[in-house]
Amino acid sequence: MGDGRSTGEAASRRTMLGLGLGLAVAGAASAADLKNAPSPITRKASPGRFAGKVVLITGATSGIGKATAHAFAMEGAKVMFCGRREALGAEVQAAIRSAGGEATYRKADVRVDEEVAALVAACVKTYGGLDVAFNNAGIGQGGAVLGSMDWKAHNNLMETNLNGVLRGMDRQVPALRARGGGAIINTASVLGYAGNPQLLSYSLSKAGVLSATRSAALQLARDNIRVNAVSPGPIDTPMMGGGAADASGKRTPAGRAGQPEEIARAVMYLASDEASYVTGEDLRVDGGLRAS
Repeated sequence: MGDGRSTGEAASRRTMLGLGLGLAVAGAASAADLKNAPSPITRKASPGRFAGKVVLITGATSGIGKATAHAFAMEGAKVMFCGRREALGAEVQAAIRSAGGEATYRKADVRVDEEVAALVAACVKTYGGLDVAFNNAGIGQGGAVLGSMDWKAHNNLMETNLNGVLRGMDRQVPALRARGGGAIINTASVLGYAGNPQLLSYSLSKAGVLSATRSAALQLARDNIRVNAVSPGPIDTPMMGGGAADASGKRTPAGRAGQPEEIARAVMYLASDEASYVTGEDLRVDGGLRAS
């Protein structure tokens, strides 16, 4: 018995050592890449870790959503995605299909419940169900200066960024339950943790997304549905155009703006089996901004 325990302990130590070395290598790779933006994803689709899975993405005609739709499709997922700009949606769909992936664009506005419901229904009808939902649609305008509130702009931002996420989850949950569970990822922001004098409405909407994510995770754990958020820092997307992403990125410890593909990888982790015990969390992808 003593020899068996020693053997088991030795095996355990070897396992832990292997895990530690793996983490060390991963950490070294991450550190080496922190200062350098990744190359765009250009490979062809192949059976991968999301083969057989159905993924629904809102706001995927550009930026983070576009990169994430492409990334999931390249890993074998069937992707249904939406956006309000039909021409861009058609371009994204064509690009994914030309790379051998499977994706379908449908025009939908997350501010309109009937359109969100129709999007989910189309996803289930087209691909047979739903396994992963990424509620990403959002806008970045200001709209709140105390003493002279622009209530129309403020309400539009809240309807899109916060209520759009709530509408998405509300309509996605029955489809996820029908599959025996799944994963929801919501796009928040590092600004959900801090105030910003120019972006009061935006920061408020993203703080709301973080709160809704935690509450939804508690509600849906019994249904085997994990709910998490991803909080980007300054990312080089059309929303942060005009040099804003580059200027903000230089103020991060990483010294650069992030790329949409880096958010896509975080979303894919949260959607994957590797995150099977992760729910109610927010993964900040911000080049160390919130650590400083």
